[in-house]
Amino acid sequence: MTAEEIEAIRQKLGWTQAVMAQRLACDFVSYKRYATNARPVPRYIARSALLLEFIHDNGLMKALEKALDK
Repeated sequence: MTAEEIEAIRQKLGWTQAVMAQRLACDFVSYKRYATNARPVPRYIARSALLLEFIHDNGLMKALEKALDK
């Protein structure tokens, strides 16, 4: 996954970079490096981003956020 692709997913979700980092369970600085192409996006981050996009596209985001807020 490229920096442009992960940022496109983040923008589609309507999240800030800080929220995206939190939802991907990585620190903000690392996410910023992935998003600016300073570091390659690790496979586990790419897969998590794709899962978040899938959840969003299938109307399951509210259920996910409720589960994560417990």
